[in-house]
Amino acid sequence: MALSEEFEIPVELITPDADIRQTLDLDSLRALELVAIARKEFDIDITPYDLPKIVIFNDLYSYIKEKNE
Repeated sequence: MALSEEFEIPVELITPDADIRQTLDLDSLRALELVAIARKEFDIDITPYDLPKIVIFNDLYSYIKEKNE
């Protein structure tokens, strides 16, 4: 999985209900990495307006699904 590799964390930590900021240790620079991965892997842009709404991984999954419909 791209997130596991990019953020160097075990894939087992990436669960639907896990807090994305805590799990990925997101700061502003790492948030940009997340945006870049979304663009590369799923051909979507996570806007600065939408990023704060992505709290758990399930939010990210839903966001990706919505943008790909």
